[in-house]
Amino acid sequence: FGSSQQQAASAPRSQRSATRPRPAMAATTKPTAFVVPLLLAALAAPGSGLHVQQDPCSGCNEDLAQSYQSCALLHGDPCTELNDDGLVSSGPGMKKDVGCCMRKQKHARCLECKSMDCEHGICNVNKKYYSERTIAERSKQSTKAAYKKYDDRAMRAAGWAA
Repeated sequence: FGSSQQQAASAPRSQRSATRPRPAMAATTKPTAFVVPLLLAALAAPGSGLHVQQDPCSGCNEDLAQSYQSCALLHGDPCTELNDDGLVSSGPGMKKDVGCCMRKQKHARCLECKSMDCEHGICNVNKKYYSERTIAERSKQSTKAAYKKYDDRAMRAAGWAA
């Protein structure tokens, strides 16, 4: 070690940083000179970047149907607006229940989605929404055992009994 380096190493930290030479930065290489225009360009063109589209038919399941029914049981139409006295009014006011109103709107949208024509498989639709139980009951009525029972009754009534 040279004498100047030994002195710098033994000096207190505040003095050491002052004695070390710093690398010279060029005036043109500021990081913000590159980052700011890039961010502005990304924000200015939202359509050119990532394009995320929400599916209005997602979440149409039995849980939504059940929560809609319990809201309808408690509030009737939760989207009706109440005045300051708590009475239904025709003017603007507070909704009976905002969360239930959103569920009601989602339920109506799911019923619209259910009736959509998706023959080419371009949409994600639950065709059984809000009718899972009736479909299950209908399928129980159209089993081989159910048809055999019906056919036996019909044949006996027509005089074909053995």
